[in-house]
This record gives sequence, C-alpha cells and structure tokens, in this order.
Amino acid sequence: MSFRDPLVLGLVAVLVGAALVAFAHAARRRAEALRLFLGARAGREESGLAPVARGRRVRAGLVAGALACLGLALAGPRAGTSVREARQESLDLLVALDVSESMRAEDVAPSRLDRAKLAIERVVADRQGDRVGLVVFAGEAFLQCPLTTDRGALRLFLDAADPEMVGAQGTDFASALRVADRAFDAAAEGADARPRALLVVSDGEDHEGGLGGAADALRDDGVTILALGVGTEEGAAVPEVRRGRVVGVHRDRSGAEVVSRYEPGALRDLAGRGDVVRVGQGGAAAAEVNALLDGLDRAVLTESEVAASAERFQWPLALGLLLLLVERLLALRPAPPDDDAGGVSAPRREAATA
Repeated sequence: MSFRDPLVLGLVAVLVGAALVAFAHAARRRAEALRLFLGARAGREESGLAPVARGRRVRAGLVAGALACLGLALAGPRAGTSVREARQESLDLLVALDVSESMRAEDVAPSRLDRAKLAIERVVADRQGDRVGLVVFAGEAFLQCPLTTDRGALRLFLDAADPEMVGAQGTDFASALRVADRAFDAAAEGADARPRALLVVSDGEDHEGGLGGAADALRDDGVTILALGVGTEEGAAVPEVRRGRVVGVHRDRSGAEVVSRYEPGALRDLAGRGDVVRVGQGGAAAAEVNALLDGLDRAVLTESEVAASAERFQWPLALGLLLLLVERLLALRPAPPDDDAGGVSAPRREAATA
C-alpha cells in the first residue's frame, strides 16, 4: 500500500494523540469536580456512575478512531491497480488578431489591442492538447505563427503583434480569412484531419470588401468561425504612435480627432448564426469562447489503457463516518436506570450532568 500524501499521516497521528490527551484531561477534571461536589460520599457514588464514565471513554475512543480514519482517507491510500482509458483529443484553432491603428484606442483599458491579447492568452491557456496558431492583419494579413502546440512560441508572437508590423493600414477581414484558409490547408497535409476553428478578434471596422465570399469559402471547408469583439460604442480617439512613443492623436483632413467606435456588423457576418463574444471585465469573454470551442467536435488522436494505482480512500472514509454516527447514537442514548426507586439518586444525577 502507498499513500498520495504520506506527510498527512504524521499530522493525523499528532491530532489523534492530542484528542486522546484532551479526553483524558477532561475525564480527570470531571472526577476531581465530582469528589469536590460529593465530599465524603464520593467513593460510594462513583461506583454508581461507573457506567456513565465507561460510556464517555467509549465515545472518546470512537471520536479518536474516526479522526484516524478520516485522516487516513485524506492521506490518499492506494492499493492494487486500476485500468483507465486515456484519450488524446485535439482540434486546430487559428486566432486572427486585428492590429490596425484603431486597436490602439483606449476605450477599453489599457487599450483594445492589449485587452485582446489578454483574452487570447486566456483562451489559449485552456486549450490543452489543441494546436493553436496566429494570424495578424490590418490592411493586409500574414501568418505570424503556424499551428503549434508550443504555447511559449505562440505567446512570443502574440506579444510582438503591433500595428507597426503591418505596412498597409486599414482592416481587411477577407485577407485574414484567406491566409487562415491556406494555413489550415498547410497544416492538414500529411496529418490526420482535425476539426478546425477560426477566432477573429477585432473592433469590427471593416474597410475592405469580399468578407462574405471569404467566410463562405472557409465554412465550405468545414471551418467554424467565431468572433470576439473589443471596444465600445462610445469609442475613443486613436493615439498616433511613432517609434513606440505616443505623439498625439490621429486627425482627419479638417483637423478633427479621429474617433474609432466598435462596429459589430462585420463580426456578426463572420459569426453567422452564433453570437459575437464581447471583451468585458475579467475573464468572462475567454470563458465564453472556450465554452463555444468545447462544444465543437474534436479528433481522437490516440486511445490507450493506462494502469494506475487504485484509490482506496473510500474505505477509511466510510469507516470514519460510521464511527462518528455510532458515537452520536451513544450520546443520545438515555442513561441506564439505577436500582434506587425512580432511577439514580439526586447526588448522582447532579454529578452525571456536571
């Protein structure tokens, strides 16, 4: 037999020992109080209260035994082996991240782009076993990270995503979808086919056409498209950044500040019958996206049977609960009647309740 947490056994031994010492101390104090209360009659009356004292000792033993059993269960005893089925399931997920200038807007703190990256990191963290890749796009799109199970590499590419890395500004969803389609096809060559999903993360401003045709082509290839929107309807000015420093805000030809607002139209077209998930407070958006991904089919890559140590905590746990139940039943049982008429004498009754 082995234990999952053998150090717990030492703690259990200390607790059981402390409980027994506490019970013995209480019994000694109770006997001293009885002698003090009864005086010269203590010896004669103590013999009549012997069944009560024995009952207390039995109950104390039951409580100590229950503590030992529950502690043993907590230590996680293991004996023998059990065979369980192990399955490795996976799907391919590409994230298309909008890195246009409008994603610098700070209507969602600290900025749309930073909040989008945080949401993506939370989504990816829960996609154990899935291959994940990254497409960045603005006025043009390119594959930043091919589908991979290397989460470290993906995070590096995600951290580096920035509007300055794309020469052509604007927002061309169709270009991002075409790049994603090619990336899915390249990853499927020579490999087992896996279900595929594309997560488009953007503020929704679509400055180019061709979105509908590109989305239909992806769906025809069996790709599920999800949309994650970031930004607010009130919008915010778009900071102007040069060489990594904010030098002002973008202005139009008349000198007015350019205000970018969240526009869900294109994202709704991408999501099709599904709802657009919005980036809000906390990690709710990532949880919603993962719930949608969990509802998709997954490819079973491997199936095997694994022999592992069988958990046996149920037995000491059941025994510990049984001992506690017996102790409670004994505590509720009425005291045995005395030979005196009407039961125990008055001094004994008073002493028994002390």
